[in-house]
Amino acid sequence: MTAIQVDHVKKAYGTVQALADVSFHVNSGESFGLLGPNGAGKSTLIRIISTLESPTAGEVLVSGHSAAKDAHRVRQKIGVALQETGLDPLMTGREILLLTARLFGSTAHQARNRADFLMERFQLTDVAGRHVGTYSGGMRRRLDLAVALAHEPDIVILDEPTTGLDPTNRLALWDLLRSLSQDDHKTLLMTTQYLEEADALCDRVLFIDHGHIVAEGTPRDLKREMGYSVIRFSAAGTAPDWLAAYLIGHRFDCELDGASIEIYSANPEEDVFRLGELMKAERLTMQNLEVRPPSLDDVFLHLTSGENTKGAANL
Repeated sequence: MTAIQVDHVKKAYGTVQALADVSFHVNSGESFGLLGPNGAGKSTLIRIISTLESPTAGEVLVSGHSAAKDAHRVRQKIGVALQETGLDPLMTGREILLLTARLFGSTAHQARNRADFLMERFQLTDVAGRHVGTYSGGMRRRLDLAVALAHEPDIVILDEPTTGLDPTNRLALWDLLRSLSQDDHKTLLMTTQYLEEADALCDRVLFIDHGHIVAEGTPRDLKREMGYSVIRFSAAGTAPDWLAAYLIGHRFDCELDGASIEIYSANPEEDVFRLGELMKAERLTMQNLEVRPPSLDDVFLHLTSGENTKGAANL
């Protein structure tokens, strides 16, 4: 069953084309990730699906209802947590949950029960009576997610849910999101700049760049389709940028990552041997050598680099 259907959606702001003929669907109960660089069109798409903007052309259906023509019904079906939270810093967390539940039609009794449940679920009971302005970043993000669930929606839309969180709070929020998907059977649609987050949480992902879809599939399939391994190493006694230029001159497909070199290789054993010979000729020693399968970060870099040499055009 389809939870969200996006058909040939376009969005223009004057002469700027933010979205160009975008089509995809999200299945009920699925965790789906929208990925891409800043300015790719992800947040615009989220706002259209959330009924906050209308497309220039095309249609979005949420649980069978038009986001443009039947926004009220769509809003009953979705819970939305955007990048910039609208939480009033002078209200308490519990007051915000009560107000949100009442605005969506809950009785006072239902709202109290829902607020208590969500405060416990998101480990906010101890701070329920505190003003939101005193909350830490992790507390605010958990409250923001709780508010999105105040009316028990079937679909939860998250725009950069863990931006600004430290690793501990990010992993804790991952666990909450997994629970929503696996235990509560919610449909999750999320954007994120953390590719390991998408790899860990999403059943399928869609890459968008300059308003165009450039790839779609499961993280595992997209990584497999690259057909490349990543060779990573460093070398003492030489500048990394010189070494990268030297290896490119010997037809290695490589990039700099800080002081390390990353080489994309279809034949890693052969290329490691060639590297060893070249390094020996220059009297250099490879350090911290690692050969690994591609990550979703590698897929992202290839798809959004504008290059076809590493196989991105076939994804």
